[in-house]
Amino acid sequence: MNFWPAKSIVRLGELSKLSKQAKKRILEILSVSKTEPTVEEAASQLPEIESTTKIETRGLSMPIIGIGTWQIEPIYIESCLSYALDAGYRHIDTAYSYGNEAAIGHALNNMFKADALNREELFITSKLPFYGMSPEGVRHFVGQTLKNLKAGYLDLYLIHYPVGVRYKDGQFTVDPETDHVKIWRALEDEVCKGRIKNLGVSNFNIPQVKKILKFAKIAPANIQVELHLYHQQKEMLSFCADNAIALTAYAPLGSPGLDQFLVSHDLNFSDVPMPLKNPTVVKIARKHKKTPAHVLLRFLIQNGICVIPKSRNPDRIVRNFNVFDFSLDAEDVTALSNLDMNEQGQMFLHVWDGTEDHPEYPFAPPNSDKRN
Repeated sequence: MNFWPAKSIVRLGELSKLSKQAKKRILEILSVSKTEPTVEEAASQLPEIESTTKIETRGLSMPIIGIGTWQIEPIYIESCLSYALDAGYRHIDTAYSYGNEAAIGHALNNMFKADALNREELFITSKLPFYGMSPEGVRHFVGQTLKNLKAGYLDLYLIHYPVGVRYKDGQFTVDPETDHVKIWRALEDEVCKGRIKNLGVSNFNIPQVKKILKFAKIAPANIQVELHLYHQQKEMLSFCADNAIALTAYAPLGSPGLDQFLVSHDLNFSDVPMPLKNPTVVKIARKHKKTPAHVLLRFLIQNGICVIPKSRNPDRIVRNFNVFDFSLDAEDVTALSNLDMNEQGQMFLHVWDGTEDHPEYPFAPPNSDKRN
């Protein structure tokens, strides 16, 4: 397993300041070279990870844990954010397509007015919707998101999904001419305007990110993907470390409740067992006197991965943040690493009419041999 200490990404962001010999030595230590340390060696290098720990690279300074907001209806946003911010969260992840940006902006604006916190304390991420995949769409939706959030600027803005769609007469149709180069150039313009601080992508595969790296004037600082116990994305983790890109895990707990969501939208559910109920996870949780959720989140954080767990439950919101008072040992890490199901563990295939045939569809097709 590639076990990347949190400090690896921070140091990679500082490599440009070092001599060639120093760079080579640090890369060797951090296993960005082809030689990997054993799990035991990596565990012995584990840095202190605190609630204020940030992943720093390419100018990005992102709290290692954030509050996810997918499927949190606007009516619940203010209370969820209140509990999260009181618990210590300072990283908020949202997207235009979630339909709750305005509620987040309203809640934050009330807190700013009450001097409960200030904008500079927060790290806010949002995303370009798949129906805004054009230079015109970038300009429009960045503006709409800033208006909704009342934030002044975005700390991080991601392309939500590599496949673009067109909207006409109440219908979405796949846009086969999705052009990542033009979209990225428009995003770079938004950075130059000061409306966005950092750029990234979500649900992209490695070849798609490599393509962006070849032409980008402003390289992606973050990749957000589905990543959890059963879909550990080890190749992506290694790629991000090699390229000084921060990695964020959505659905870090395996997205409990995803089946009900998909069924309610007449979509297919990939029948993957829930990581929270895995016997190995439960056993490790008992060993450390923590919850299974703590173990799953800590496993990713110890790999230098940012996590954005989502919950509407006040107790769970607070508990999910309390992952900084224990560490997983080498035996724990090995046991959890061995539970990876690769593509078979993926839950979010983002399939609707025509997407799997799009030239930019990022995943192994639903009926691929990799999933059998």
